Amino acid sequence: MKFLVFRRPRVSSGNIPTGKAIREHKQATAYRVKEGIIDCIYGLPGGGGSVAIANADSLEQLNEALMATPLFLYSEFEVRPLCDYDRYMENVAAALDKR
Repeated sequence: MKFLVFRRPRVSSGNIPTGKAIREHKQATAYRVKEGIIDCIYGLPGGGGSVAIANADSLEQLNEALMATPLFLYSEFEVRPLCDYDRYMENVAAALDKR
């Protein structure tokens, strides 16, 4: 399954990540891209965090991966499941045809 994952800095925590944690997060993310766990990742300008397309067999597996990131305690996540676009559009068309 594919998921759209937004990671934003947790503003209310009062904790600020160290440079070491940020570098570890960057290295861990590069590894996940290389391994195919993450398809792609982009930074959001202005310190807004990042957005990625992640792969996981279940929500539980995705949650474990997010919790293992060095910036987990400093971040808020928004996760959206994704579906195949062609199949999605076929389902939409079929539903409209039934009207």
